[in-house]
Amino acid sequence: MQLEEAPATVSTVTTKTPGATLDDFNNFITKSGLGLNRSALQDNPAQVEDFAVAFYERNQDPSTSPNLQLEEGDDYSFLMDCLDDARVMKDPMLALALLRCLKVISRKVANRQTIEYQDVQTVVKYLRRPLMPAIASEAASVVLNICYEKPNVLMTIDSGAVAALTPMVQDADEDVQANAAGALQSISYQPNGRTHLREMEVLPSLLPLLRHHSVRVRTRVVGVVHNMSSDVQSIAVIREGHAIKDLVSMLNDPQVAVCGSAAGAIQNLSREQRSKKEIMDAGAVPPLTDLMFGSDVAAQVCAAGALLNLLGPQLECDPNTGVQGPEHMERRKALTRIVMLSLVTGMAFHGLYSDDD
Repeated sequence: MQLEEAPATVSTVTTKTPGATLDDFNNFITKSGLGLNRSALQDNPAQVEDFAVAFYERNQDPSTSPNLQLEEGDDYSFLMDCLDDARVMKDPMLALALLRCLKVISRKVANRQTIEYQDVQTVVKYLRRPLMPAIASEAASVVLNICYEKPNVLMTIDSGAVAALTPMVQDADEDVQANAAGALQSISYQPNGRTHLREMEVLPSLLPLLRHHSVRVRTRVVGVVHNMSSDVQSIAVIREGHAIKDLVSMLNDPQVAVCGSAAGAIQNLSREQRSKKEIMDAGAVPPLTDLMFGSDVAAQVCAAGALLNLLGPQLECDPNTGVQGPEHMERRKALTRIVMLSLVTGMAFHGLYSDDD
């Protein structure tokens, strides 16, 4: 499961509106310079910050962001030059303003596709040595966004981002925790990301947070667990981390993103025999059945798959002899038909009686 700081669908326009681009910021940097003898950062850092704050305030809400509605990519080279400057790294408010600009820029596909390895390294510097929690939080949000593109996951791994993000999930600041977990969720959506998180032993730090009081933290942590559960070698780590009872409990969570990710993780975990027994012992069948009649299609499909994994094998052979006969396969097929019929019925019910009508 993958998430993005920006909304999934945004209408695009071709006409520039005020605040849609970094033109004002770039023009000021061009006139003032960034060199040793003539530098906007040295001579007028407050003005640089003002331009950055103005751009961010106009684009803070993704649903109304003029930048996100503009289809073309942005020239953010000056922005990265500023972020890579030692003077900015010593000025927390200026660094925060510039990182927020980069977060806005990284919502757009065209910009994510042009990011370079040096840019990723610059962002990771702010993860490693944040001057205040908000800087760490915004840098993690940038990582979350840029890792929506597969090539950027490789660059993020090579830059050492995971090592910096892992301790952040234990931070006292909930925004830092949530955004760090969101970045790890974005990274773990790709197979190479999952392998790297396993090798870095990230899961033991995350699993206790499945019981976190913050919905936002729980949502993103269970998203990571869902992604990691598709990595066969991570299944035992999840089971041995005593996460199965928490995942089963999350099936009753009122947040669709939480119960959907929990169902997806259980579907994957139920392919392992030892995990399957723990899932059954934790009483997963009733809440999984309820989910099939819920309103979220992804959660319904995961619940159906989990039920087939949990209950299907019991019907495929004689429990005493282990012998498989034609009647056993018919029972499995009958279960499959019942589950699929229940799934379709649930979808049809919510299609007919949706609150949107």
